[in-house]
Amino acid sequence: MKNFMFMILILLNFNLPSGGSLFAGPAAPADVIGAANPEARDAVGITPDMIYRNVGKAMDRGDVRESDFWMAGYMALEISGESGHAYAGLIPFFEKRENLRKPVSFISGQYSEEFLDFFFRGTYAFWEMPENVSDEKNREFMIRANHNGEYFAQIAVTPYLESWVIIREKNMQKRVIPFGDFIQPPVIVAGTLKQGVPEKFFDKHVLEIGEHPLHYVWPIEFHDIDGDGVPEIWTRYNAAWADGFSQVLDIYKIKNGKELVLLKKFEGQAEGIARRLADGKIEVGYGTTDKDGVGHLGYDRHRIETWEYKNGDFVKISERNVPHLLIGNEWKQYYFENQE
Repeated sequence: MKNFMFMILILLNFNLPSGGSLFAGPAAPADVIGAANPEARDAVGITPDMIYRNVGKAMDRGDVRESDFWMAGYMALEISGESGHAYAGLIPFFEKRENLRKPVSFISGQYSEEFLDFFFRGTYAFWEMPENVSDEKNREFMIRANHNGEYFAQIAVTPYLESWVIIREKNMQKRVIPFGDFIQPPVIVAGTLKQGVPEKFFDKHVLEIGEHPLHYVWPIEFHDIDGDGVPEIWTRYNAAWADGFSQVLDIYKIKNGKELVLLKKFEGQAEGIARRLADGKIEVGYGTTDKDGVGHLGYDRHRIETWEYKNGDFVKISERNVPHLLIGNEWKQYYFENQE
């Protein structure tokens, strides 16, 4: 508990991860990936070699959960640019595990290379050691934290590795992704602040992802949508499916000053979107097509709906069709622009 409180005090001042860039070539969109901190890691004795050795030890014991913990931490080293410490160094370990050697899920190869790079590596900064480790015993990372001065909220996640393949006619590629676990599901830890220090903790709330690994998580937001003087807590994230992902926007009310209750869940299925716009409206889009006999991988457009909160309920006010967001570069503005 002492370590958990220490992490809260740090994370309330730093909305992790933030800044920096992972992508080769064009600069990554803002807040896609965090900046590594080798000095902080070395100060507590967590060196790249130690992380790598712990991967091997966990593999030798057959401890999948612990090996995922250390492998996720090792993948995070790739964003620091440190020579010799990257994804490639883990391939021998991947080959030793059945569920990593053989892909269990796939994603379309028609999507832009920049998006696929984000999909496979965009979660790396969540697993930085020691910055984001909130509970080593339970293999938990605190991947997002924010506050509005009166309330705070954080998301704690255990890493879970899964092997995916990019479906193409030629040059199909396999990649292991560090997701958030759904067997030990992510939790939202929230409460009240007094002079910048946690005063009260609400009941822990399990993030409602079902049996879907947690992919990228956007910064937590606070917005009072119903004007009652108490902000709702907004979480946005991608949830992985066997053949892609959906994007989810959850809006939570603070009930009786002690717990979070889901007010509304918006879900953009088939590689869709679900986001709050700067004017308070909500956009929800889902992949689709008007062609006959075309499966999921053949979707060529998104149907985007705009919703607004009116008179105590969410009302759809418009809808439109646009070319598939992930095939070109339009995805970046829907993922990382036009927000507060």
